[in-house]
Amino acid sequence: MALSREEIATRYGRALYDFANEKDVLDTVYDEMLELKHAIVENPTFVRFLSNPILKADDKQTLLENVISDFSQESQDFLRLLLSYDRMGNLVEIIDRFVSFYNDAKLIANGTAITAVPLDEEQLQRLGNSFAKKYQLNAVRLENHVDPSILGGVILNVKDLVIDGSVKNRLQKIRTQLIDEQ
Repeated sequence: MALSREEIATRYGRALYDFANEKDVLDTVYDEMLELKHAIVENPTFVRFLSNPILKADDKQTLLENVISDFSQESQDFLRLLLSYDRMGNLVEIIDRFVSFYNDAKLIANGTAITAVPLDEEQLQRLGNSFAKKYQLNAVRLENHVDPSILGGVILNVKDLVIDGSVKNRLQKIRTQLIDEQ
């Protein structure tokens, strides 16, 4: 039975994490994989070319070598392995799973801060640091989403936790409390 995309991503993401950790180049490989993912998002034809079954293996190998020439030996070896096993079509998912394993090991969480007005980088950083300190994490990287309907305050979504400190939520609680008292 064929593996699902999720199983492939988990299996190869874990393999890359373990390999990089064993070789003591985890941070280097992490940075390279983020750089590669950014490049793929900017130019999705790269993965389509490398996963096209009609194209010659030599042509794919040449393109890959040109792209990864500045990467660490460990990243190069891993990407060559993916090409040889025809897993380049799963590259983005594999990188995402690798990043997830990395973040879990380093106690780093990603999340969103929903606000009525945009937050600048310093505000996001302070909010993330405060959350990280409270929940014993090394870092929390927040992305800001603007939703004027919350009126004010912030709704934090980090991992499985949602903290709703919005004005809209507070008003709703006051309303419920007033109705219950009648």
